[in-house]
Amino acid sequence: MFGNLSIRSKLLALLTVWVAGSVLLGVAGVTDAWGDRARAGQENRAAVVAGRVVAAVHELQEERVRAAAWMAGDGQDGQGELRARRRRVDAALAAYRAGVAGLGPTGDPALDQAAAVASERLDRLALVRVEVDRRLVTPERAMAGHDAMVDALLGVARGLAAGLEAPAPARAARLLLALSAAKEATGQERVVLAATPAPARARAGVLRVRLAATAAVARQELNGVRAAAGTRLEAIDRALGVPGARTARGLELALLDPSAGAPAVGDLRLWRAGLTARAGTLRQVEREVATDLAGASRVWRAGREGRLRDRLVLLAVILVASLAAVLLVVMGPLGRGAAGWGGALVPGLAKRGQALAARQLQLLEELATEEPDPHRRQGLLGVDHLANRLRRTAETLFSVAGTEPAGRWARPVPLNVLLRSAVAEADPGGPAVAGEPGQEGSGAQVYRGRRVDLLTTGEVEVEGPAGIDLVHLLAELLDNAAAFSPPTAPIVVTGASDGEDYLIEVADRGLGMTDEELAWANQRLTTGTARDPANQAAGDRLGLAIAGRLAVRNGFGVRLGRSLAGGVTAAVRVPAGLLSTRAPAPARTS
Repeated sequence: MFGNLSIRSKLLALLTVWVAGSVLLGVAGVTDAWGDRARAGQENRAAVVAGRVVAAVHELQEERVRAAAWMAGDGQDGQGELRARRRRVDAALAAYRAGVAGLGPTGDPALDQAAAVASERLDRLALVRVEVDRRLVTPERAMAGHDAMVDALLGVARGLAAGLEAPAPARAARLLLALSAAKEATGQERVVLAATPAPARARAGVLRVRLAATAAVARQELNGVRAAAGTRLEAIDRALGVPGARTARGLELALLDPSAGAPAVGDLRLWRAGLTARAGTLRQVEREVATDLAGASRVWRAGREGRLRDRLVLLAVILVASLAAVLLVVMGPLGRGAAGWGGALVPGLAKRGQALAARQLQLLEELATEEPDPHRRQGLLGVDHLANRLRRTAETLFSVAGTEPAGRWARPVPLNVLLRSAVAEADPGGPAVAGEPGQEGSGAQVYRGRRVDLLTTGEVEVEGPAGIDLVHLLAELLDNAAAFSPPTAPIVVTGASDGEDYLIEVADRGLGMTDEELAWANQRLTTGTARDPANQAAGDRLGLAIAGRLAVRNGFGVRLGRSLAGGVTAAVRVPAGLLSTRAPAPARTS
């Protein structure tokens, strides 16, 4: 089927298949990485909420113990402490509710159902507290209300942990669940003791049975903590080896010893002190594990974001390289214009795309070492800036091929918008690190050691198709100004009406140009082609060649001259035929 085609057509057909396949693979990789990034973000939010869940459970457990002691007492002892604990519970529950609301619909029916059940049971907390304060129900029934809320919250924690797929966060979540279960079993022991007035001789048998049952569960859950501890086993054993916790363990083992027959419970004060110490120790470890869980999920999310950025960079490089290859085949030696500058143009563009990709990879490496969120946000701004430049490089290839890029604007666009877009697409010294407030018509964007000031008058609009090329042209001139001026020197962009036209000037404070260089550059800007008098590669000053080509295509007037500040001023005249005035513009004065 290729027999009647020319060699160039055959190569183009083969390249088309290769380009299409490469782009499809790149898009598939980006799509997959984007999905991973979204899941990692959701997991990170879930990990943070899990920490809030166990914190709320802890506060409810402490309130439950104090409520049981209050209901078992005869007077008002402990009421003030109970009220103080309730305030802590309310704060923890508010944080939990805010975290769950931030999750939104999780897509996990079991987790959504658990959150709904927890919300319903927590709504009854006020009623449970009234029953406790007025002693309207038995202690067992009042504590059942707290038990239901704690169980519901632990169900939410289990649902959150089940959704964690990353290895490190999943391990931390399993240990967090084991700690929460051990704390709840210990909490049940404390409730049994708190609801029993000392010395409780009349109920000694009932107390021993209930305490033995809860102690057996606690011992089992503590074994579960050790099984899930992993590398934390030694630290957990050390934490549970504090004197109070050791006392509680000895009392439990003595009570559960089958060879002892029916031993007495012993001193309730020792039980209470030991179990309180264990609960505090478990809470301390629980807090540390919750922090580790959130940190591990952040690291995992950062890794997924880095993977996505790598795929985006790869896709951009594929696109630029593919366009360059197609142009080499389609244009051959670039026709008659090759004698001036075209022969080195496509290699120059390929070199530029390679340099941009290298800078993006360097930025990604910096991001990987930055943990704080503000640094990551700053890095994302830098990646976005470089992505704009890669897009402009692709548009350059379209321009070389004689094809207009897909229009971003179909209608007239305010000139101030075009100027800000040009600054965003240029490379005046590095990614933006801060912004200065500005008004319509003026403003500044701050870069690493470089400032670009926009000082314009008049409210004019530029026709949409020409506006695209104007942005590209100005960005090339800004790049040129930045390349030949000190990194800390500002670049000033001014604009004002000049008769019926509009004049834009880009002034730098660089080393300037010789008369011969200015003549050569202005010839290139005027005709879009010129032979370099120094016989340097066209790719070395590629921006001037592209700016000239865009100027010729749209009828812009572009000329370089010496700046009063010692550098170079590039003047761009936008003809009246491409303008529309929204409001009377003051005439330009010299």
